[in-house]
Amino acid sequence: MEKNKISNFLTSDISYLLGLITGHGEIQYNNEVKKIVIEFEYKSLESKAITKVYDQRLHIQTSLDPVVYRLQRMGINVQKVPGDKISLVLSWQYEDIAWLFIKYLINGTRFTYHDFLIPDPIFETNEANKKEFLRGLADVTGFVRKSNVDQTGKHRVYIEISNRNWFLPPQICQLAQNLNVPIQYIGYGHPNIRGGKGTSWAKEHQIKIYAEDFEKIGFYISHKNEALAELAEFNRTNQPREQSLCNGIISRERIKEPHPHENHDKLPEVISGQHFNSFKEICKCLNCYLQKK
Repeated sequence: MEKNKISNFLTSDISYLLGLITGHGEIQYNNEVKKIVIEFEYKSLESKAITKVYDQRLHIQTSLDPVVYRLQRMGINVQKVPGDKISLVLSWQYEDIAWLFIKYLINGTRFTYHDFLIPDPIFETNEANKKEFLRGLADVTGFVRKSNVDQTGKHRVYIEISNRNWFLPPQICQLAQNLNVPIQYIGYGHPNIRGGKGTSWAKEHQIKIYAEDFEKIGFYISHKNEALAELAEFNRTNQPREQSLCNGIISRERIKEPHPHENHDKLPEVISGQHFNSFKEICKCLNCYLQKK
């Protein structure tokens, strides 16, 4: 008989919630407070696809109603809090099994999306749960805009991760590729990747995926999923070339100029003081599963 594993106890609902928390959640607890706060940001009130324009605040608010119901069915007390950022606030009066299980999976010694990693059981679970995790993460960190194009004009989804969280992007790449969803590019917030003056390079890491590839995951946030469908169809009609899964090999290397901030204190110790000509070189230092030393 197979020994029980934690991954055997994951459900689609728990997997989706873990994705939300990993993407933009924060754990707050002491003797009086036991909360998880998940923030849904929007950088502008309007989001533009090709022919459609969306009121982001309205669509996020209405799309979160089914999410609230989904979490309530799990026995979690959850409130939707409007504002400049729309938040879901999950709260517990007692340390019940749901709180302990979620905290065990997501926490360790980590408390915010600035340093959360993908829980190990997510890599061991079935494809449906992996997809739900990535959909949860994308609902809070994904941006689908007409302006998110490559040099040829092909549309992409951007998954934006806190600049302080360097090890999460290669994990997201690994999980996506497990589902046969190729990553086109990872725009790390590093001076060799972004360049620029001052510390303008120290912005969020952007994981870029072509729209038609990301349709395999999709969104529950309505305007994001509608925009995704329009941009994916444009790509299939006008840019039909396919993106291959990453194999960890740098096929075209462009030599980057040295940057004075290559040892800046905003960089983690594992890459500080090094020069990189490709984002895949950074991935290798951050434990890329395809480039294990």
